[in-house]
Amino acid sequence: MDLTGIDRDLAGLRTTVAAMSTNLVDLENDTGRTRLDQGALTGTTAERWNAAKSALESVWQWYAQLNDVLEKATRLRGTKSRPDPEQLTQLDWLLHGPSIELATSGVPVAERGLLGPAQTTTCCSPPQLLDRMRAAFEQVVTVIRACDQKWQLADNSLTPLEAQLAEADQLATAIGEPHRPDLDRTRAQLAQLRQAVMCDPLAAPETTTAGLAATLATATADLRRLRQLRDNLGAQLAEARQLLAELRTTVATAAAARAEAETKIAGPATAAPPGVADALEAALERIVETTQRGDWRAGGNQLALWSTRAGDALAEARRALAANQAPVATRDELRGRLDAYRAKAYRLGLLEDARVASLYARAKQALYTAPTDLAEAERLVLQYQQALAGPAPREVAT
Repeated sequence: MDLTGIDRDLAGLRTTVAAMSTNLVDLENDTGRTRLDQGALTGTTAERWNAAKSALESVWQWYAQLNDVLEKATRLRGTKSRPDPEQLTQLDWLLHGPSIELATSGVPVAERGLLGPAQTTTCCSPPQLLDRMRAAFEQVVTVIRACDQKWQLADNSLTPLEAQLAEADQLATAIGEPHRPDLDRTRAQLAQLRQAVMCDPLAAPETTTAGLAATLATATADLRRLRQLRDNLGAQLAEARQLLAELRTTVATAAAARAEAETKIAGPATAAPPGVADALEAALERIVETTQRGDWRAGGNQLALWSTRAGDALAEARRALAANQAPVATRDELRGRLDAYRAKAYRLGLLEDARVASLYARAKQALYTAPTDLAEAERLVLQYQQALAGPAPREVAT
């Protein structure tokens, strides 16, 4: 090879060795490589990384040998503008010939000839060694890249769940439920998935976390509800006591209205108000005791049931109150109608009419005599109304 070709290849080798040096140092400092070196690897990943590390050790050894060839060739080339032919031949052999000794190994006796060597040496040229180094370097990088991808995917799916689990643990501790079975199961499953991908990322299955996410979401929502119950307990108990007081007032009013109706009306259709106020009050005190022990879940569930029961009782008491007030209200409405019809009789000049006056007197007596027969009183008020509207109706004998 001529001097121009020698100088060109020597410069190319110098550039190649410099780039190789940078890349090998960067690989030594790579976080993925450090993670693999420091990790407790198992299975497929351990097997492939051990092979890759062996290849990397070879790359460093070959790099030293290649650098040695470069230094020898640089010294041999020197600065002469026209090296002698022997120097050119030696330079050509260093740069293109089998100038690098890769390995020396013994030859088994069974494979030797009588005059054969006991050892054999494998040599190669710098271009051939570069091919070996590229393949070995790619083997190492491929393992690191594959593991990094698996770790990144796992981090993307597991890290948010681990953060959510930590938040749920804080909530659970705050409300007195530090050992929830659903959170303990989720913690164990997350740890198992994390361990699998940390130790053997190349063999770890795709992480399916939809079920874990759903469990955590449900648990977190439940814990937040319990925390809200704890934080709002005073207001909720105040509302419960107000509801109980309203129930007692309504029951008392309904009972008084029933007594009044039974006194003033003959055979009234009344209803007995619910008698559960005392039982509800006792139940509410038990709920307070439960929450004071820190059992927010039981207290919350009991308070919800209590509120439903108390609300139903209040609705029943209001229905009884309406039913018990209705008879007297009907009587009062009939009295008002009778007074209105009397005013009409006055306008018509019928106050002195004997028949009209008699009908008025009978209706008034029915409405102002206790107990009032509402059906009879309504019939008499209707007769009085009809007497003012036209000919006298024919009375039915009683």
